Amino acid sequence: MSYGLRVIGYRLYAAARRICLPLFIICFIFSITGCQSFARKFIRKPKGEPKKEEPIFQPQEYPERPQDIGQLYKDYFLFWESWADEMISYLSKDANFKKQKECAEQALDNLIKMQSLLSETKANSLGPLVSELAGVKEEIFSGSLNSSSFSVLRNKVERIKSRVRREFIYKKIQNDFRQISSNTAD
Repeated sequence: MSYGLRVIGYRLYAAARRICLPLFIICFIFSITGCQSFARKFIRKPKGEPKKEEPIFQPQEYPERPQDIGQLYKDYFLFWESWADEMISYLSKDANFKKQKECAEQALDNLIKMQSLLSETKANSLGPLVSELAGVKEEIFSGSLNSSSFSVLRNKVERIKSRVRREFIYKKIQNDFRQISSNTAD
């Protein structure tokens, strides 16, 4: 039995030697010579240096103040209305305090800018609404609000918003704008 195993072992050894030795020689030759030509076949060659284009800067000149005061008023009115809507939605106990402060500040700022574009009589009639919104802003900035004060403030802002929409919409005051000289800066 041992002779039979020895013969089988020798045959396997001879077969392995016939296969492994040439394979080892081929691998050795490839490792010495390398596959540079083979790799070069699949690497993309550069087509020259790409041209670097210099950017062209054309400065734009903006007017100091828009020519149409009516359009400026419409923009401030739209900004004020959107900030007031956002302030109404954020006046709750669970809302972000920073967002409440930002909404109050931006709404008041846009309402003041609207007031600055109006004639003296219309600006004076908008004054109480501005001061009422400033009071709302101060209450929000105090930070000591509870759930009932949030609902009171929300109602105040809704009342201010409805009065401004009723009395100061562009169609009603389009002839009541202040005359602004062209050299005055905002």
